[in-house]
Amino acid sequence: MANAPKSLFKYVHPDRVDILEKLQIRFTQPSRFNDPFEMLPSLDGLDAKAIDAAEEQVHRKMYLQYALRGGTHRFEEFRKIQAAHNRKAIDELKNPQILKEKTIAKHLKHWDDRVGILSLSAAEKNTPMWAHYAKSHEGFLIEFDPQHSFFSPPGKSPDIDFGILTQVIYSRARPTIDIQATPVLAGLRMLKTKSEKWKNEKEWRVYQLLEQSDAKEPLGNEIVHLYKLPPDCIKRVVVGLRMDFARRARIVRAIEANSSLKNVHVFEAVLDLSLYDLKYVPLAEELYRSIDGLNLRASASLR
Repeated sequence: MANAPKSLFKYVHPDRVDILEKLQIRFTQPSRFNDPFEMLPSLDGLDAKAIDAAEEQVHRKMYLQYALRGGTHRFEEFRKIQAAHNRKAIDELKNPQILKEKTIAKHLKHWDDRVGILSLSAAEKNTPMWAHYAKSHEGFLIEFDPQHSFFSPPGKSPDIDFGILTQVIYSRARPTIDIQATPVLAGLRMLKTKSEKWKNEKEWRVYQLLEQSDAKEPLGNEIVHLYKLPPDCIKRVVVGLRMDFARRARIVRAIEANSSLKNVHVFEAVLDLSLYDLKYVPLAEELYRSIDGLNLRASASLR
């Protein structure tokens, strides 16, 4: 945390104005990220001994259920009988590629069921990120104060810990873990490692336990986990150069309606006339207040 930048930024889809209205923000499960390599390590330790150990573990789990149901065969007898009945499954278990795939899937599910991630960026004016995460500049940017306790709760370790800002490490190779390592130990490196192809995003992350989320909302077949966002950790909001008038007015209204956001400044992105770059200039809030007021009066007159 000592090396955290003065500000961190969140590029946001235009539909997420409710972040400012409700002061809640999503921590996303790893499998929902757009990087297909998220939390998927390279595996080591696939020697004959490891494969035999995996087979032994499967048989012992099966034998425990068998014994609880009153089975009388000893373990070695049971193992021979099961091997004869489940030859195909045993052969698959001894296939290194299948074993890798199953282990990786188990690894991802372990973290997907438990951890949510808030992704932030140290890049203030990243045009590709505006295009990708903010829907081709129709969305907005939220500037955060990394020194706020929301990102560094008292008593937390500055290393990987829940609720603590962690800088992403960019690597050419995927971290390698031993196939027999526990998911918790194996996942610590993966939590903060991404391909160097993403390094232009200058990402920082915060991790939270999903079981501690403040609100849960269904979205199709998944659950969105939301956490309360302290208003004083927000420094500035920048609306995208293609954001429509209605959403701009909605952002102005959301900030003015909440006295705890009175110190949040609203800017807008405009094109630099000389460079392939963006400029952030103060938003003419009075214009959007008047437009919003006209719309409200027009709506009332039509009722």
